[in-house]
Amino acid sequence: MAWGMFCWIPCPYKEWRMEDRKAQVAMLPLVGALIGAVVCLCWWALSLIGCSSLLAGALLTGVYFLLTGFIHVDGFMDCSDAIMPRHPEMEERRRILKDPHAGAFAVICLVIMLIVFTGAMADIAEEFSIKSCSLLVVIFTASRTVSALEVIMRKPMSTSQYSQLDEPGRARDTIPAIVILVVVLGICELIMSDMSWWALIAELYSNIIALTVMVAAFITCSIDCRKLGGMNGDISGHMITISELFGVLTMALIL
Repeated sequence: MAWGMFCWIPCPYKEWRMEDRKAQVAMLPLVGALIGAVVCLCWWALSLIGCSSLLAGALLTGVYFLLTGFIHVDGFMDCSDAIMPRHPEMEERRRILKDPHAGAFAVICLVIMLIVFTGAMADIAEEFSIKSCSLLVVIFTASRTVSALEVIMRKPMSTSQYSQLDEPGRARDTIPAIVILVVVLGICELIMSDMSWWALIAELYSNIIALTVMVAAFITCSIDCRKLGGMNGDISGHMITISELFGVLTMALIL
């Protein structure tokens, strides 16, 4: 269910059950790992044919957003239109959020985001390495981990699809599943980077990148929920896009 909704790659097994929505949310980090793995595979192929870093960065950016089906970018644009203007009334912000038309703020924020994201990816793509691939997977996984936890913990808008999750616990029984999943993905990242635990801890930049992603996601979600009065899918997409932007930018700056 998570694969079919949050990833453009055709899912080999198609099934949808409303009672499994909680499990769908818990699997969101795994979708990020899947997308990250495909992006890294494309990066490896581009490095084999000697593609320039600028072109590789542009292509990898396009591949990444295509793999998400643009669902998170849609939320990013909707929230940009609703949050950026200085509307004091929450109802007006919610009305703009539901408006299917793209406003000026959405277009401007999208252009800025794509320029920065592509530039960061171009800088990262200068030299292919397994370690850099593992960090990209960490970025795409960490952003969706925070998103899944926020969806579970935050109060949803009445119009949100997440309002159908269990109340009052808001599906908190999925938190252990998310934590276990992230630990497993962390072990996989450790194996990919071919490092010991102590060496991984010593290389603080990998921890800094993951921390940057999670803090950016949390701050974005907090601002959005305060201004819009609850959690919904658009906010989830907004926080994923913003946090990954900060993640790749930090990776490009410190590596």
